[in-house]
Amino acid sequence: MTEKIEVLRRLQSIDTKLRRLEGDKLYISHDVEKKRDDIKRKRDVLAGIVAETKNSQKNAGLKELELKTKEQEINKLSVQMNQAKTNKEFSAFKTEIGGKEADKSVIEDAILGLITKYEEMQQRQRAFEKEIEQEEGFLKELQKKVEDSIKEIDTKIAAFREKRNKYTSLLDDNTLQQYSRLVSNKDGIAVAGIINKVCQSCFMSVTSQTINQLMSKKDITFCHSCGRILYLDDGSDESEEL
Repeated sequence: MTEKIEVLRRLQSIDTKLRRLEGDKLYISHDVEKKRDDIKRKRDVLAGIVAETKNSQKNAGLKELELKTKEQEINKLSVQMNQAKTNKEFSAFKTEIGGKEADKSVIEDAILGLITKYEEMQQRQRAFEKEIEQEEGFLKELQKKVEDSIKEIDTKIAAFREKRNKYTSLLDDNTLQQYSRLVSNKDGIAVAGIINKVCQSCFMSVTSQTINQLMSKKDITFCHSCGRILYLDDGSDESEEL
């Protein structure tokens, strides 16, 4: 019975390491996904900048057409003013031209603002494109590191699984089923030590009868509080080799 408990302890130690390694794989893979998400968000921002840049250029073009139309109106009025037959007509044309000139000045200011915005958006677009290019370079480096790390982890996992198979082959089907059920239902901890008559998993006291059962080494003993398989912890190392 002592040997069976030792096998279970070693099996639990291996399973704990396997879970940790599988968790490490997920964790480092998450770094790659996070970087991909960051780049996608930046690409979405870039798409908005590109659209705004094009919109600024389009609006500037529309304003330039509006300016051209206004200049044509002013030229037409200037011709009409020069052909005026009375001072009243001349003054009326001059006043209208003054209003058109004021409108033209407003349009010119708007064009200047749109051109300035267009140039600023172009600069921002180029900066974002450069930043994304750098981020994609970092992503490639990170992917390479993660791939290398996963290969190393997979090698360790394969070695531990080989050891696990060795230990499971030493257990009868009933014991292995009990162990597997406890691992599933008890957060991966199926075997717990007893120190000073206290279960080290649930930290509840065990009875003297339980201690006697453990000392007799006749059968597997379970904690009455948490249901885990118990052993008397003498402080020995839980190495993976019997």
